Amino acid sequence: MALLFFLWSSFALAKPVTPAWPVAAVVVAADGTRLEASIGVPARSKRGVLFLHQNGRNREDWSALAEALLRDGNIVLSFDLRGHGANRPTPPADLRPEDYQAMQGDVAAAVVLLRSMGAERICIIGAEVGANLAINAAVAEASVASIVLLSPGADLKGIIAIDAVQRFAPRPLLIVASEDDVAGARAAAVLDSKAQGAHELRILEKAGRGVQMLMRSPALQGDLVGWVGSNWLAE
Repeated sequence: MALLFFLWSSFALAKPVTPAWPVAAVVVAADGTRLEASIGVPARSKRGVLFLHQNGRNREDWSALAEALLRDGNIVLSFDLRGHGANRPTPPADLRPEDYQAMQGDVAAAVVLLRSMGAERICIIGAEVGANLAINAAVAEASVASIVLLSPGADLKGIIAIDAVQRFAPRPLLIVASEDDVAGARAAAVLDSKAQGAHELRILEKAGRGVQMLMRSPALQGDLVGWVGSNWLAE
């Protein structure tokens, strides 16, 4: 009896192992550009979430949401887009149109890294130009099961979203914008109207733009964790 009590007590007091976050990583683009990244890998997960930040920002914007999704059992990866964050040989204002086009290949390289870590199904979450990059990358990648777009635009830095939104069907799509970002809310409504598969549009109140909405609308983080968790296609 004492032995059984000891075993039960040890089990009850044992703390669940929390996967390390963030772990430094590097995304290597097709042209050899090395992009600083953060990754978290839970045990035995086949689901991955990729985060793409907005223009002029960096991967740190996603830390809280990434950690929440990591705790929910997902491999998580965020990285600094070229010319941003730790990859800033020049400020973002000096980036050329071709640099933004090259970012599409950077996203594809990040998807390859996620898959090499065991992710068989992937959700991409992007903000502003990161949202436009996300939907374009997702169209051609069968492993992308769902996508979340925060404050996307019809055309941001030459990355056009409308055609990609139409072609993403039938996979689930969530678009989030805020009413005080008038242009962003209008673009979100247009993109939602073009979506052909399962899609949802959420317009928040006075929440700003892009990742700013995660800070101004505290419930949004939990909503996104729940939406991602309920929209994995057959695994």
